[in-house]
Amino acid sequence: MSATPKDAVLGAGTTTLFKEKGAATTFQQVIGMMSIGQVGEKTPTQEQTTLEDTSKRYIAGLFDGPDKEFKGKAYDGDAGQEAFFTAARARKIVIIQHQWPDGVTAEYEVVLLGYMRDETGGDKTIDWVVPCKQNGTVTWGKAAGG
Repeated sequence: MSATPKDAVLGAGTTTLFKEKGAATTFQQVIGMMSIGQVGEKTPTQEQTTLEDTSKRYIAGLFDGPDKEFKGKAYDGDAGQEAFFTAARARKIVIIQHQWPDGVTAEYEVVLLGYMRDETGGDKTIDWVVPCKQNGTVTWGKAAGG
């Protein structure tokens, strides 16, 4: 039995929003994103080998969130970007939300670790980098109609 060819979905149109942790805050879009890194989690292994074992044995260990970097294009005067940069400079804990064109959504918490302007050249756009560390796991979903 042969498989029916399927078309892949491009990442163009993916949106990223953020809000400060707390019930009273609302999501704001961070426009100009170029890279959101890998989204998800992988639990490290913990060795459980005993002297009686003849080969190493493992169990899933305690989850440790990945180090991440968000990268984007700077848009002068954009309120969403400015709010994100302010939170990054203050090293706030925020909730990140992504929605891909196929309707898949992901929501997770990160601690923002600062703000940097990426290497600048005369013939290049002004780009930024916000490093962060993921706390906990990702909540996956599917947007209505996605």
